[in-house]
Amino acid sequence: MIAAFSLGAAVYYKDNPLANAAQRYASSIAAASAATYVGLRTLNAVLSTAQEIEVEGSVFIASGSAQPLKMLEPVDDTIERIASVVFTLMLATGILAVAMGPVGAVGAGMIVVATLLWISDRLLGPRDVVSVLSRRLVWYGGFFLLALPLSFVLSAELADWLTGDVLTRHETIIAEITASVGAPVPDQSAGWWDSLRGSLDEAGRYQELAQNIWTRADDLIGSYMALLSVFIFRIFLLPALLAGGFFVLARFFANRAET
Repeated sequence: MIAAFSLGAAVYYKDNPLANAAQRYASSIAAASAATYVGLRTLNAVLSTAQEIEVEGSVFIASGSAQPLKMLEPVDDTIERIASVVFTLMLATGILAVAMGPVGAVGAGMIVVATLLWISDRLLGPRDVVSVLSRRLVWYGGFFLLALPLSFVLSAELADWLTGDVLTRHETIIAEITASVGAPVPDQSAGWWDSLRGSLDEAGRYQELAQNIWTRADDLIGSYMALLSVFIFRIFLLPALLAGGFFVLARFFANRAET
């Protein structure tokens, strides 16, 4: 019965409800990190554009130009670095979502091999090495088939309770600071005078936005770092802690001598 069940779990791993629940959790983290990445790259583009705004002036016969918003370059660089880390996290989370089913199939296959070894051991005569190997295969296979996806399912239940308030608070801060960030939509039917006036208004909007970001740069970067920390905790640290506990149990029973 165990061999037949495990063989079915290996062949029809796409229908494994436990693995599918773990995949949905990983996919939700990937979608949230993707939205954060898009917001970071949009903010990065706005800050880069704002830095290119030039202010010209002249005194008698001398004239010159300056880019006063170049002071935003450190903030822009930091945002870009955070975006790179979020992209890496998004990619790793996507891999976890895809790999959850195949890893369960491998675990089920290990259990099938373990049961076949156990049956042959009983039919052909007991051998210690075969008995030890089959016992370890079945426990480690059970870890991959059941315990690993169960760690992500339990993480899904605990994540909001442990970090939901932190996530909501920092998302609100980011939304408040970047409320006016957005790509301008050009009006193709406007004349040259309206286009010029719109460009001046857009430059003024960039300056206002840049000043707001410069004033609250610490809050903005701190909130993005908090979001990144929450994502890492939800998809890596919390499942790793739960999976580590299950692995300790699996290792204990796999190495326990038969009495």
